[in-house]
Amino acid sequence: MSTPARQRRARPSNSFRSRWKTRLLDVGIILATALVCLFLFSLSTRLGYSRPEIKEAPIIVRTQVLNACGRPGLGRAVADCVGELSVGRLRFDVVDIGNFERTDVRRSFVINHHLTDEQVRSIVNALKIGPVDITEAEPAFNDLGFDLTIVLGSNTAEMSPVIPGERL
Repeated sequence: MSTPARQRRARPSNSFRSRWKTRLLDVGIILATALVCLFLFSLSTRLGYSRPEIKEAPIIVRTQVLNACGRPGLGRAVADCVGELSVGRLRFDVVDIGNFERTDVRRSFVINHHLTDEQVRSIVNALKIGPVDITEAEPAFNDLGFDLTIVLGSNTAEMSPVIPGERL
């Protein structure tokens, strides 16, 4: 006796497994489309976006102004001008105003403690206090941490005959 062969049933095309694969494929296509749209949006905003210009931080120059010509008020007047001065990125913090050890200095000079030669030359040009000599400081001379010392000689007093606030 032979047993009748089992007939296989044909599966309908709308089976659960087939629907699941189709939905998974649809979700994948939707996600891929969303990612492409997000990428294009990101790219378009970056192309249209200009980065703000980054400004470099100022360099604070600790400055000492000493009067070496004996004219009262000259150190304060020059210190006020130096405090408002800016040379490139250099800004000035006048830490000390006083009198030099002598009062008979003819020509002004600048004592450089920590700055480069180029920075000192640009500062001297911007100060407009007349002819100035530039000297390098001895390490022991800078016990208060100055970057620059400006010593005002009588040539500065001759250039500015009237100091603001000074009575004639």
